[in-house]
Amino acid sequence: MAKMVVTKVKGRKQMKNLVLSSLLVVFITLLSGCNNKLEEPPEIVITTGDTEIEYVVGLNQWNGAKYDREGTFQTIMREKSASELPYIKKNAEFHIEFKGAAPDSIELLDYVLDASGDIKYTEKEIKVIPFELENKKGSFVLDTNLATGLSSNSADYEPGASIRGFQLNCTWGENESEYAFIIRSDAM
Repeated sequence: MAKMVVTKVKGRKQMKNLVLSSLLVVFITLLSGCNNKLEEPPEIVITTGDTEIEYVVGLNQWNGAKYDREGTFQTIMREKSASELPYIKKNAEFHIEFKGAAPDSIELLDYVLDASGDIKYTEKEIKVIPFELENKKGSFVLDTNLATGLSSNSADYEPGASIRGFQLNCTWGENESEYAFIIRSDAM
């Protein structure tokens, strides 16, 4: 009879160890799933027609670090002259696709810029473009930015003389970054 009791106790210990081991595996799996920290913002692809648009990424806040950096438009214009920017006609449709995790929130802004990448007028003239993602993809139509009609310089009204900067502000939890690209287009 005593031998039978010992066997039951050993069986309970084995069962208890099995249950604890299973719980540990489940716990570790859950922890690894919760630790999906993005190392960096995902790449995106921006196209309009057959043209792929180059962009830069600027980190504002990422994995607890805050960044003080050059503006994304200035970074682009430091490398290119206005004549090297792609010329896109009004009413062209832009497509943006995220190649990694889609952001939790997204905002698309349209700026009129000068040749150095600075805002040409005031921040009041920044246009918010309605933009939503579906399956990591979104699109918008290049519309008129009324600020392109504020210039008193007649050269600004020549075809392709308007410099437009687009900034896609994105967040993933506490992480924030911006994607920026610049094109030439027509005023009004």
